[in-house]
This record gives sequence, structure tokens and C-alpha cells, in this order.
Amino acid sequence: MVLKVDSEQELLEVVRNAKQSGLISVVIQDAGRTQVESGTRTVGGIGPARGDLIDKVTGHLKLF
Repeated sequence: MVLKVDSEQELLEVVRNAKQSGLISVVIQDAGRTQVESGTRTVGGIGPARGDLIDKVTGHLKLF
């Protein structure tokens, strides 16, 4: 599932909240080979985990 955040700061907060909840999570930095600058944090991956646990930290986000 792909969800949207409004800023890099929000991305980092969601991933931080996931980690604090004990969920496997990571922030991905772009390689810079397309439209964004190298090193830009563009994706947060959360899981695998039960959907209800992930929803606790992502339930407020909208589908991308």
C-alpha cells in the first residue's frame, strides 16, 4: 500500500513512531538518477506486521 505524507518531516515522524511501536521500519534515500536530488528521503517502509499495528501509525494518512 502506498500512502502520502505532506513533507519530509512528516515522513520521518511516521517512521519514528513506527519504530517506537516496535515495528520494522526504514527510511529510503533516493539515488538521484531521476527527478530528485541524490540523498533525498523519499520513502518510508513499514512492516511486515499485522495491519492493525501498522494502522496505528499510518491510519491518518491518505492513499497516494
